[in-house]
Amino acid sequence: MDTENALKSKLDAMRPLNQDRIQLLWPQWRAEDALFVYATNAVAGSTLTLGETLVILEYGVTVSGKPMSDHLDVVNGQKAYSAMLDLAQQRAKIEVEAVLSLHRTIAGDVSYGRELGRLVNEMLNRYDVAMAQGDHPVQVASKLHFDLLTIHPFKDGNGRTARLLENLHLIREGFAPILIGPEEKPVYFGVLERSQVVIPGIGDPTEFIGYMADLEKKSLERYLKSLQIAHGENATSSG
Repeated sequence: MDTENALKSKLDAMRPLNQDRIQLLWPQWRAEDALFVYATNAVAGSTLTLGETLVILEYGVTVSGKPMSDHLDVVNGQKAYSAMLDLAQQRAKIEVEAVLSLHRTIAGDVSYGRELGRLVNEMLNRYDVAMAQGDHPVQVASKLHFDLLTIHPFKDGNGRTARLLENLHLIREGFAPILIGPEEKPVYFGVLERSQVVIPGIGDPTEFIGYMADLEKKSLERYLKSLQIAHGENATSSG
């Protein structure tokens, strides 16, 4: 039980942002779209740098020598990130249509079969149960992320959709969005793969949730620090 106890302590220490701070951070979250799009696409295999991502979004130009698919992923990724923030700001319930809409924005105008709807419905039923029994928001968001990657319902875009869904729930519940950059890619996939093979077919998300809790702590610290700097809260700390 040591792992579970350590995870519970880690989750208990997580603190949401209060409503005033959330309101102050919305412009920053909106302005960081390029950073999030670059990071999630890089994890998915994009060859574009952050600078190239910024150029595409700001000027709508193509970068010589880079695949057109990478350019489309930037444009679609920005639309999906913006849609995720809109849903979070509205505190929209995460339902099947929200999942499919975010995925469709990422992957294009694709059709979905009946089996896919069943898998996503089952995933969201587990999400609803976790919400109803009062599980910690970081745990709920991370499990949603893990479940989508484990059932892998889409031909493409599973990871990008899963990362958006996690951040959608986190922001809805007063937490900071998690940024998984390319430097985290080996650790992220390593933790994911170990967690998925523990119990074939369903996995055990305990280690994955702990890893996400660490990333959430870093995100909270980053955003709280930016608020402190903006408002001079640490100006007297040096005496």
